[in-house]
Amino acid sequence: MEKLSEKRLEKIGKLIRNPRPGSKVAAAKEFGIDLTLLARNLRLTPEERINETLQAIEDVEFFSNEMRKSLKNKND
Repeated sequence: MEKLSEKRLEKIGKLIRNPRPGSKVAAAKEFGIDLTLLARNLRLTPEERINETLQAIEDVEFFSNEMRKSLKNKND
């Protein structure tokens, strides 16, 4: 799959930087959602986003396993 066009990404960037009052983007920004992360992810292809998500899952599993080992050793 392809990345979004630069023209489309620029339009999204403008919406994120200056959301229309009352819009869902404005509500998300007011709620505290980091819209810059959304913009960054939209610059990636769907395949790149999947790969990043899979890497994040692997990282969480690794740290979770390490924490379990650490707690088990502490209790032994």
